[in-house]
Amino acid sequence: MLKAVLFDLDGTLMDWSAAEPWEDRESRRLARVVEFVNQALCPLAGVDPQIFFATYLSQLTDAWTTGNQTLCAPSILTIMARTLQASGVPDDRLDLEAVMHAYNWQPADGLRAYPDVLEVLPEFERHGVAMGIITNSSFSMRYRDQELQAVGLLDLFPKCRVSAVDVGYLKPHRAIFEHALECLGVQAGEAVFIGDSLEADVSGAQKAGLLGVLCLHESQEEEPALDNGIIPDGIIHSFYELLPLLDGWFPGWRNGCTR
Repeated sequence: MLKAVLFDLDGTLMDWSAAEPWEDRESRRLARVVEFVNQALCPLAGVDPQIFFATYLSQLTDAWTTGNQTLCAPSILTIMARTLQASGVPDDRLDLEAVMHAYNWQPADGLRAYPDVLEVLPEFERHGVAMGIITNSSFSMRYRDQELQAVGLLDLFPKCRVSAVDVGYLKPHRAIFEHALECLGVQAGEAVFIGDSLEADVSGAQKAGLLGVLCLHESQEEEPALDNGIIPDGIIHSFYELLPLLDGWFPGWRNGCTR
C-alpha cells in the first residue's frame, strides 16, 4: 500500500523560471554582509566588496565540486566562514550568526509553486498519504521553509522537510532518503519519490528501495533516460499524470481517504 510520496523541491515543486536571477539576489545579500563586516567585525582592516564577492563564489564552487564528488553536503555556514577568513577577518572576530542575520535570507521575487503542484498535492493529504521533501541544499530548512511558506506549500509538509546540509549527505546518497523515510515512519516499498534529476532523484531513490519518478514540467526538456543507464520507474510531464500512475502501481490507495 502507498503510504508516502516524497518530492524533490527546486524544479519539481517550486518553479524558478520567473524568479529574480540568482546573481542579483546574491549580490545584494553579500553587499549587506560586507557592510556589516566592515562596520562591526573588522572595521580597521576593511573588506573590499569585489574581492569578497569573488572569494565567496570561489568558495561556493569549491564546496559544491567537493560535495558532488563525495556526496557530503556543503554548508552555507562553512562557505561563509571560509570566505570571511580568506578576506582577512580574524577567527576571533567571526560571528556567523550575526553575519547570516545581515545576509538576510528572503524568498526570491517571482518564485512560485507550479500550479499543478498546488492542485494535486492536497489529494494525497485527503487520502491519508504522507508527504515529504528532500532537497540538495546547502541551506538549512529553517531558511528554505520561508520559501515554502511564500509559495503556499509549507502546511502540506508538516513532518518531513529534509535539507541535505541538515543530514550531511546529498542525493543520491541513500542516507538522506532513509532519513526521510524514518521521519514519516514508512518503509521504502511503501513510498515513491518524484524529482527532476535522473542521477540525484531517480537513481538515488531506486538505490534506497523507492520507486523513482522523473518529473519533467512542460517548460523542461526531457532527459535521455537511457544514456547513463538510469531508467525511471515512471515519467510525468505534469503532476496531473502522477495520480493515474500511482493508481496503476498501488490499486486502491485512494481508499484510505481521511477527508
